[in-house]
Amino acid sequence: MSEEDRRPEQEADSPDRYEPGERSITRRGPGRRELLAAQHRSRLRSRPWIIGGSVLLVCLLAFPIYEFVTTFMLPPREVAVRVEDSTYTRGDVVDFIRYRQRLTEELGQQFELGTSLFEALQDIQDNEIAFKLAPQLGISVSPEEVDLEVEYRLQILPEDAAERETAEYQANLAERKRQFLNNVGLSEEVFRGFVRKEVFRNKVRAAIGTDVPRIHPQVRLYEIRLSETDEQGLQRVNRGITGGTPVEEIAREFSIDPAVQRTGGEVGWFPEGVHETLDRMLFGVDEDGERFLPLGEPSPPQFDSESRQIVVYVVTEAAEAREVTDTQFEKLTDNALASYLNEHRREFDLYMELNDRIYAWVNRQVAIASIRPTPTPESGFPGLGPGFQSAP
Repeated sequence: MSEEDRRPEQEADSPDRYEPGERSITRRGPGRRELLAAQHRSRLRSRPWIIGGSVLLVCLLAFPIYEFVTTFMLPPREVAVRVEDSTYTRGDVVDFIRYRQRLTEELGQQFELGTSLFEALQDIQDNEIAFKLAPQLGISVSPEEVDLEVEYRLQILPEDAAERETAEYQANLAERKRQFLNNVGLSEEVFRGFVRKEVFRNKVRAAIGTDVPRIHPQVRLYEIRLSETDEQGLQRVNRGITGGTPVEEIAREFSIDPAVQRTGGEVGWFPEGVHETLDRMLFGVDEDGERFLPLGEPSPPQFDSESRQIVVYVVTEAAEAREVTDTQFEKLTDNALASYLNEHRREFDLYMELNDRIYAWVNRQVAIASIRPTPTPESGFPGLGPGFQSAP
């Protein structure tokens, strides 16, 4: 048999003959199928680690995502106030407070952030109720009236109608409005919406005020303010007044009111209806027609929760009919509006929610955008007086 005839037989019997998928003709080692099987076994062994790592990564990301969603995305969309079909979210309340804050501070007044939330919720609800009651009183508000109120709020008013039409005035107004909206972070539509509802409320207030009389029963009132812990001072004040000592003299000696040396503790003529919690004591009479607080006698001590002081009142004169001052009339009109809104409040489907969590969240959002300057040792802290300095 020739060499050529024997070669195919040798190649057929050779263990190194190449079979596709099993062994390379140029490299000895595991075949492709064995490699695939090994890779499959390796993936099976590493799968628990991959799953565990994925679960750990999800857990690590879940908490910050949850915090972000619950802190920044969901709270601003939650309903805070609803009057019938009109709803205001927490974000709307924050915008309203920032709007009020900016207006207040531009007037050079202190904005009380601590009490702003409740007042904002109440004002938003009252504005909406007044808006819905306005048609019953024949009240409407035109876009031109809103424009005038916007100008008033922005403190840029023309001297006359002709100046309002000038290009210079319109340019100044547009720039002033742009600056205000940028500082507060509001759109012009939201800003005008707030102003429009407040114009409705003011017009309802004016309509109610036409029924408020200018003549009211009044008393000439004095007050003596004491520290809430000054029991001995309270006893000495009562003894002095009962003994006939002039109330001005007692006030100057014992009252901690900073203005007492100038006023002698005199509040002045005080009309019925201005302070509802004091009305019964100052103007009430018993079944025999005797005053609950006789003239010249000290009242039972009253606790002022705002100043945390004890107040003793003394009435020295009483008049059945006396004209009120403009300031007192404004207060009486405010009270009349509040009574009017309260009388009609039950006619509406109302919702308002306020708790510690909402209070903290809203105040935090407002504080972030606060435009108040940081107190310094030279300026002291606002609201505590010029002598109250920061602690070292």
